[in-house]
Amino acid sequence: MSNNTGYGAIEGHQDHANDGDHPLQRRVQLPPSSSSNKYKLKIDDLFARPWVKVLTTLALIATMVISPNYHKSTSARDLETSSEEGHDENQELFYEDQLVNHFDKTDTSTWSNRYYKSTNYFEGPGHPIFLIVGGEGALDHGMLYPFVTQHLAPHFGAAVIEVEHRFYGPYQPIMGRDATVAELVTLLTPQQAMADMIQLAKAFKNELGCSIYDRSSENYCPIVTVGGSYPGFLSAMFRVAYPDFVDISYASSAPLKLYDQTTDQAAYYDIVTKAAEHTSEGCADAVRSTLEEVKELIAEASSVKEAVVDTNMCLDTLPEYITTLKTYSEDLMMAIAFSFANYDMEAYPPSEELGLYKACQVFQNDSTSPMDKVANFFRLMEGDVEEEEAYPDLAAEESRDCFDLSIFLPDGNNPRIATSDWSGSGGGNDGKMWDFQLCTTLVDPIGFSEESMFPAREWTYEELTKYCQLRWGKEITPTPFALVTNLGFADLVKTGTSRILFTNGLQDMWSGGSYLEDVSDSILALNFENGAHHSDLSHVGPSENDTEDIREGFVQVTGILETWLDEIKEESEN
Repeated sequence: MSNNTGYGAIEGHQDHANDGDHPLQRRVQLPPSSSSNKYKLKIDDLFARPWVKVLTTLALIATMVISPNYHKSTSARDLETSSEEGHDENQELFYEDQLVNHFDKTDTSTWSNRYYKSTNYFEGPGHPIFLIVGGEGALDHGMLYPFVTQHLAPHFGAAVIEVEHRFYGPYQPIMGRDATVAELVTLLTPQQAMADMIQLAKAFKNELGCSIYDRSSENYCPIVTVGGSYPGFLSAMFRVAYPDFVDISYASSAPLKLYDQTTDQAAYYDIVTKAAEHTSEGCADAVRSTLEEVKELIAEASSVKEAVVDTNMCLDTLPEYITTLKTYSEDLMMAIAFSFANYDMEAYPPSEELGLYKACQVFQNDSTSPMDKVANFFRLMEGDVEEEEAYPDLAAEESRDCFDLSIFLPDGNNPRIATSDWSGSGGGNDGKMWDFQLCTTLVDPIGFSEESMFPAREWTYEELTKYCQLRWGKEITPTPFALVTNLGFADLVKTGTSRILFTNGLQDMWSGGSYLEDVSDSILALNFENGAHHSDLSHVGPSENDTEDIREGFVQVTGILETWLDEIKEESEN
């Protein structure tokens, strides 16, 4: 592996071993499509459809169904077709032939990759396949996005497949033991995960009777990748790295500019601050002044024990590394900041029931002391489903009078509250894996400016390296430019990339690292003023509670995808 490509670089996919070309050199030059403002269908046409009236109920039921423990094994030679059987899209399936290492031709070992599929609306070869991209968390509850499965799939007569990202969830390339650091360096990369999804999608195409690469075939099934956040980034990367296989990318809240190191490190928490103020006027100043007072009170405490008790944190589970008032103060502020950020991600649709609104109200309550405000803020997390999924130990907090800061620690050696990801890594094994990814090539510069409502704190590559080597050993040094060098996404136009749709909620801090304007005639951006973190790809889907901008967004997304799919079909006939 050359030094300028970094960990897990794509040096050629085995399916093209005889092609003689790097995947990034096999780009299909596609003619540009028209501008996005020409695809505004009538909103009434969409919401007049009968399925919309029952969509909310169906989506809620779908997201509440927990996958059965039935281990359904499949392979490239024996994938079962179930379009005539009304297949349950929330039934977990397993692809047993997934390669452990896609970039070592001498390694033929395989593992069992969990996935989900839906062929309920598939109208046969020649129709699209939506590939929902898994990310930094287990896929335990079936299909993620009702907008895809309950709107886009029936609209286009499409099949849907959703693939779990390697090393997240219980089914991993290394089973029965913890992977070594050397193994993670090679195997836990965006490139390996993308190769997993390409291989599984190829098997799915075979199952459905679709042509794999021949776009001129009447049986060609265009692949549309879909993802939000890190999976949104991966969705876009499929069009960059695998343009001969993936035809269209739908990338929501996709922080490409964060991962190419061009985003100002202040952007993330500055947007959190603005979103809090947007949700509850006066919130930013209330949080800022409270945290300043709390910092002063902690500094004046006679001991760490006194400060911990005064803020109502649990002494018996205080992380062992917190031995000074400075460390306690910094990490308490970090936990407050990324917890606020989590509330911001969930801050849609706008209402006073939002966690972000309630968090603001805690700090805007003038009848409580600064220390009590901190304690009350953390109590908000108890019973929050999203927070409990990110931090598995949080569910036990409801039985305690104090708050256990150790729930924020990921698994592994020498864990810290302030991890490699200052937006929060999450707890448990998923948090550990994400922490590792951000210690290698997926580096996200996120700091705190004087303008944010949180105490200013500069993020540096030097401090990141120090932390990562504490966690993983001296052999790990973050390589922040390796990913953009290998995948080549610094200039999407220069690489010849096309047909990527970026969508952003402007209340979402990740929008600070995404594309907010059209890059070209066929790399488009849609922004939603009221939207939070991939609100167009929520776990609920279109509903009567949606704001007008998101409602219009559903129509625009559908129209843009329809235009591009029509173009692909027309090109195949010429």
